[in-house]
Amino acid sequence: MTTPLEGQLPGGHSYRRLRPDDAEALSALREEMLLDTPLSFLGAPGEDLGTRPEVNRERLGHSFNLVLGAHDVEGNLVSTATIIRDDRVKLRHKGMVVSVYTKPSARRRGLQRVLLMALIDYARATPDMDVVQLSVSAEAPGARALYESMGFVAWGREPRALRIDGVDRDEVHMSLVL
Repeated sequence: MTTPLEGQLPGGHSYRRLRPDDAEALSALREEMLLDTPLSFLGAPGEDLGTRPEVNRERLGHSFNLVLGAHDVEGNLVSTATIIRDDRVKLRHKGMVVSVYTKPSARRRGLQRVLLMALIDYARATPDMDVVQLSVSAEAPGARALYESMGFVAWGREPRALRIDGVDRDEVHMSLVL
């Protein structure tokens, strides 16, 4: 059974593929995620292109990207997960999961698992895509456990992948062969 790209979730939440007209909401959530969990994202406040609505409008319209968002009962964007596919012929077989985030007020409801399953099912249905990769902070054991429970396997650890406020942080690289 595959996970559809839109649906209802427990607690009145819903999820769907984000569209270019969701750019402002996605930009606001991106600003929040960079401040809330800086170890989890490459971007930094003030320099991250994902906080700019015009950039997100373009990204949301790109056929190789799938950005899913979960909304609360009021329609506010509270969770997101993205898979990007490089359009270069030698890299098209890989999807990269990025920008996985849920607002603190919406955590522990299974939103990320549903969004990630939908991304994985999308990857399986995409011709010639046969592996999904992601990177996770070595300091995020909960996120890593979620990915492992979904079949992702760690294949390497990048020491000093990020430097945040003068402190080096490692990243764990993971992949799921479809």
